[in-house]
Amino acid sequence: MVKINLSSSEMEDIEEALDSPEVMEKFKVKLLVLRMHVEDVEHGIIARAVGKHPNTMTSSLKEYEQGGLSASLEDRASKPVSAVNPFLDCLRCFFTVAPPSTAKQAAARITALTRLTLSEEQVRRLLKKLGLRYRQSAAIPGKHDPQMQFEFLPKELEPRLREAAQGKRRVYFGDAAHFVLGCFLGMIWSFRRLFIKGASGRQRYNILGAVDRHSKEVVTVRTKDNINALSMGLLMEILAGQHPGIPVTLVMDNARYQRCEQVRTRAAELGLELLYLPPYSPNLNLIERLWKLTKTKCLRNRYYPEFFQFTAAIDAFLDSINSTYQTELDSLLSLNFQLFTNPDLRRREV
Repeated sequence: MVKINLSSSEMEDIEEALDSPEVMEKFKVKLLVLRMHVEDVEHGIIARAVGKHPNTMTSSLKEYEQGGLSASLEDRASKPVSAVNPFLDCLRCFFTVAPPSTAKQAAARITALTRLTLSEEQVRRLLKKLGLRYRQSAAIPGKHDPQMQFEFLPKELEPRLREAAQGKRRVYFGDAAHFVLGCFLGMIWSFRRLFIKGASGRQRYNILGAVDRHSKEVVTVRTKDNINALSMGLLMEILAGQHPGIPVTLVMDNARYQRCEQVRTRAAELGLELLYLPPYSPNLNLIERLWKLTKTKCLRNRYYPEFFQFTAAIDAFLDSINSTYQTELDSLLSLNFQLFTNPDLRRREV
């Protein structure tokens, strides 16, 4: 029979460990057995109180007798080391250069590199351990010039935005969106996979718009016909008419109908400044975010059997955007422009 006698300081250490929230419950049971043993409680009563076999209690007492409190608090649970651990740095480098599309593809690459065979569930856990997340890829024009974008922001765009913040200028970001009657699919929380009907035909609702970064004002010209220089002239007339006596800058891309001589001449007549973005730079045009929000709020995962219902949904959203979605616009139209550098542009291997 094991018999342990404890000093007052040892008892204080045990009491402190019992009260500590950092000590796991299984270790506290050991300490409770030890304390009841010191108080001369019968082993049978202790075993019933803590729900342990008497042999387990004896092992706990011997553990303390041989190693003290630190031995009683040591976690001796099995901690197997994964066979893939020596290859983690190699795999991290490999998947940085060639991200896998699926867990099955990643498993094949891991096997080729390490000669280890992992299940797809094991691969998913490993990828998360390496810091990878399953993300949707995004598109960027292949002909964009990162250096030109980098220089355009501080030299051209930011000075005008500072004047706008001071109330000395109005800066609008403009572009056209072409909404095609059809099925806009997206992610959705559901108990089963949902199927959205697709409308027949290819009817388009074309909207030429401009959004003020600071006031969040949205101005649009909507038509079922093509967007052209005449549409641009109408939009510029609206912008110039709303802000007489204040310089107005319209930031746009390089579409032909926006850069043609007719548009430039009309802008000069109206006293409107046209500021053209570097080629292939949708990431610098804030109105692209507005068009994305439009699709999310009134088109995604929705079915419109008739074209007039489709256009009515878009009109209702744009007509109410400044009154209903002001908070979202404040966040959406922040001046955080994403610039792309070479490390961001990975060539994805197939």
